[in-house]
Amino acid sequence: MERILKMALAEAEEAEVYREDFQNTTVSFQSNRLKAIDNSFGQGIGLRVIKNGKIGFSSITNIEDLQFLIDSAVTSSLIGQPAFFKFPSTSKVTQVKCFDSAVASLTVEKMVEEGKEAIKAILEEFPYLKCEAEIEKTTAEISILNSSGLSFSYKKSFYSFYVYAFLAREGDFLGVGEGESSCQYKDLSELLAKRVIEKIKLSQKKATIGTGIYPVIFTSKAMPIIFSPLKRGINGKLVHKKISPLSSRLNEKILSPLVSIVDDATFPYGKSSGPVDGEGVPSRKNSIIEKGVLKNFIYDLQTAGLMKTDTTANAARGYDSLPYPSTTNFIVTPGKISMEEMIKDIKEGLIVDQVIGAGQSNVLMGEFSVNLDLGFKIENGKIKGRIKDAMATGNIYNLLNNIRGIGKKIQPINSTYTPPFYFAKINVSA
Repeated sequence: MERILKMALAEAEEAEVYREDFQNTTVSFQSNRLKAIDNSFGQGIGLRVIKNGKIGFSSITNIEDLQFLIDSAVTSSLIGQPAFFKFPSTSKVTQVKCFDSAVASLTVEKMVEEGKEAIKAILEEFPYLKCEAEIEKTTAEISILNSSGLSFSYKKSFYSFYVYAFLAREGDFLGVGEGESSCQYKDLSELLAKRVIEKIKLSQKKATIGTGIYPVIFTSKAMPIIFSPLKRGINGKLVHKKISPLSSRLNEKILSPLVSIVDDATFPYGKSSGPVDGEGVPSRKNSIIEKGVLKNFIYDLQTAGLMKTDTTANAARGYDSLPYPSTTNFIVTPGKISMEEMIKDIKEGLIVDQVIGAGQSNVLMGEFSVNLDLGFKIENGKIKGRIKDAMATGNIYNLLNNIRGIGKKIQPINSTYTPPFYFAKINVSA
């Protein structure tokens, strides 16, 4: 990396070298049986330069192509964006738990065994189902070196487990999927199988609902689609372009006072945790929503420079891409009500657990329209059965301003950590 930096500085005023070395193992199951075991490893190097005030970038996977890397980065700077930042120098970095040696030492045999156990548990309850599963582990070392004196590297691990059970009959299809992921290893086979079994049991009876406006519970698994427009709205790139509906609403109330959210890259073993962001800026916890009030946007160095403010250490990247602002671990403060209490409070309404596709009609403005892939009818405080062929529509900002309750149990869904939400009303078309 030092050699690359030296070569780059012979042709550019400033430079940054970003390197990833990784090893990955994926175990997959299909039709109740082991399908494949895939192992891969490799490295990639990205080079960002600033020449004549403009940004250039290039990447390689072959260490022998160093001159190509330099030439491509310098050439691309001719048409690159003007740089509104300086590379960060060395600063104090807080230790963040993002590497688990148990992931590195996890054997393929153990991964296969856990996949088989999850599928076996489901088939013992429902032998007529078809099951799929994917268990993945990754270890990586990430290194950043720049012309401002920064030299930093750290290790990161990743473990995920996903299981899906389905039944396809003429005129009917039922599919239930459950998964979790983090930087830490945990045997998830029993937990995920239990979740799948519970939802399949609830799906045994069918129910109907008429077109109308109903109270609705979004499970933790369904909530990321509600938060997606908010994540885009706080993105510094969209704020700078003035296409975010939140651009002029900093320090204003935009959601219910029940809602508080932080973006925290220091969260122990969170999927998006790390000691520094993609530019080497020390990670931090940023308050996004405090009791309904918008407190911060998220920035990388470039968007912060454009907005004449400081980076929030939210630069995301791979070795083959320029940094860009992105949320890390998006953590919603839990409420005080249980899922059971939410259900008991509803005379007639819905539980939304899975939706088909993103279904967003106007993401930036918060509008959504989703088909229910897995939803349940509630009558007189009890779940009556599964609902098919229904669509839910609305606006996420309206929903998040009309909350009857927030669940007290958080569930990680990729990098979103959220409890279930109980909304006062939603439009349903059946």
